[in-house]
Amino acid sequence: MPAPHSLVVLSAFLFMGIALIIIVLKYRKRGIHFLGKPAIDQFYFLTAKGTLFTTWLLFIVKAVFPKIGYIQVPPTLAWIAASLLWIAVLIVVTAFFELGESIRVGLPSQKTELKTTGIYRYSRNPLYVGTILISMASCLYFPDLVNVCFTCYGIFIHHRIIKGEEAYLSATFGQAWADYQKHVRRYV
Repeated sequence: MPAPHSLVVLSAFLFMGIALIIIVLKYRKRGIHFLGKPAIDQFYFLTAKGTLFTTWLLFIVKAVFPKIGYIQVPPTLAWIAASLLWIAVLIVVTAFFELGESIRVGLPSQKTELKTTGIYRYSRNPLYVGTILISMASCLYFPDLVNVCFTCYGIFIHHRIIKGEEAYLSATFGQAWADYQKHVRRYV
């Protein structure tokens, strides 16, 4: 029987997966295209996405096969990681829902609107904050060197992606972006 924290981890990923599928299907019916133009060089953009999603996969693998890896994590640390995961998942799902039709992977080619309410009152990039927290929780749960390196690379490149997206938002929304930027931090 799997450890209770493993079930908590798997339930968090299941919840997030179902929520994101619902969101995607809802907006695809409306003809919303989710893929935009990368804010930085496509190679770095894609590898950053790939490395962070790989850390998520490693998180799931460790929950299913707890004996995998060369470092056995104490239960307390596993529970901290599982709790951080749930917090991050709630941030990601909330950010996705609140983005509404402005959801894009990359820069939009269609008209979009600047989101400044809800969770976006506290962070200009809650989706990235949640995504990065999931990868960091993965490192606590499965502290493998590859997992840690992928997380570090993904965070570093995502910071560059965010700066590229912010340049786009500045050019698109002008003073509204400048005002928003003064009052809300990039991360938290």
